[in-house]
Amino acid sequence: MHFKSLLMSTTLGLSALSAQAVTAYSQDFESGVLGAEWSGAGAIQGSQGLSAFGFGQQHLKNDGSSTTQLNLTGLAPHTTVTLSFSLALWDSIDIGGDLFQVAADGNFLYSSTDFGNYFPGDNISHGPGVHITAPFTDFSTPNYGYNSFRDAAQAVTFTFAHTGSTLQVNVQFPNTQGAPDEAFGIDNVMVLTNAVPEPGTYALMVAGLGLLALARRRRR
Repeated sequence: MHFKSLLMSTTLGLSALSAQAVTAYSQDFESGVLGAEWSGAGAIQGSQGLSAFGFGQQHLKNDGSSTTQLNLTGLAPHTTVTLSFSLALWDSIDIGGDLFQVAADGNFLYSSTDFGNYFPGDNISHGPGVHITAPFTDFSTPNYGYNSFRDAAQAVTFTFAHTGSTLQVNVQFPNTQGAPDEAFGIDNVMVLTNAVPEPGTYALMVAGLGLLALARRRRR
């Protein structure tokens, strides 16, 4: 193999090794059993019509203002974390006054009153992530379950610096009017870590680059 090709493949190998994503946790709540890693508010309930938008048959629904909390331990060494989940907005959440918050280890990833599915000027839901359900046409349309108000969903992703072996994620709708008027739910929860390579493995790759460079010099 030509030296440049060897160098490129080795360099690409280093890059891939240093940025390897590892699935540290995933949960779709389809078992119907809430694991010990979950605490606070929320219960597994049917996702009803949202199953047509990537939700499973069940999701974790929070009908009140208390926090839903995920606690992970034993994370492998890493430098960043990517947190993703599907977010349900149930029943006429008023944009412009309802606060929604997502925090990791006490640091807000999202904290805003730009959250809701009622009174939007653009006929879509607002909040973290991207709107994934149909546009609104009236007060009760589209309705995907539970009460006779409009509903919506967002696909949410956050990537943030993180190095600890534990992670606490809090999701909260602190000033909700509560079900049946408004509530939220989450599904398809996934936590990815950007893995740090083992020192010995990384050193071998670097040494390989050095040997390639030395061999090329001697051939000249």
